[in-house]
Amino acid sequence: MGTLTNTKISEKNLTTVPKPVRNFLDVGAGDRVEWQVEDGKIIVEKFEDDE
Repeated sequence: MGTLTNTKISEKNLTTVPKPVRNFLDVGAGDRVEWQVEDGKIIVEKFEDDE
């Protein structure tokens, strides 16, 4: 898969999750995402809580 989009980091080190990424991950307000490092790349996935 290729690049969906890019974002800018704010002065407070925040960024917005772009709509194409939110749609792809099926996430919205209140959902959590998980950040992983694999082979020098960052992987972002929807966090599924098993509670």
